[in-house]
Amino acid sequence: MMSPKKLRELRSRGEGSRMQLNNHETASMNRREFSRVSVLLPFGLRIISPEERDASQAKLFGEAIYSELSTLPEIGDAHLSVWMKAINAKLDAVMRMIALYQGGFQSLPLKAVTIGAGGMDFLSKTDIPVGSALEIKIILFSLPPVAVQLYGEVLSSGEKNGQFRIALKFLDMDEQIRKEIVRFVFEKEREILRAKRGEKDYS
Repeated sequence: MMSPKKLRELRSRGEGSRMQLNNHETASMNRREFSRVSVLLPFGLRIISPEERDASQAKLFGEAIYSELSTLPEIGDAHLSVWMKAINAKLDAVMRMIALYQGGFQSLPLKAVTIGAGGMDFLSKTDIPVGSALEIKIILFSLPPVAVQLYGEVLSSGEKNGQFRIALKFLDMDEQIRKEIVRFVFEKEREILRAKRGEKDYS
């Protein structure tokens, strides 16, 4: 029979292993949460009033429509099933375009930004005071593309070469939108790694 001391030692080792595993999982989640990537995105912003800030809530455009149209019932006829899926895909694309127009995303200019789940930074021709609240519209080129309306608070503004580097943190963001940004950043990081591997192969 195992002694009480030996049992305590084994139990302690087991708890230590579980703690190490939990710490590893937490560290991995934090890396994804705070990872950032520099990309070109359709981007627009405006400064909002304190009243608008109090009522602000980040949201996706077209996502609800996509979720409703993305699943079709099973159809016995194979040819009819293929045809219905093709029609469904076209309807989904049309509804997404309508959602983008309604949200004001159709004419956003491309802008270089650095984005992560917690916030973003970008260059601006004009200074934006620290503490200002912003409404931001971007399109994330993931699969499928996602149009997002975000809100943020300016944390810093530094002038360099006639432009201002604006850094902000996101406000009032739900978990679904946070996951979309994390997924987008992860996809872009993978693309960058693949491109670097390709450059090494050809060098």
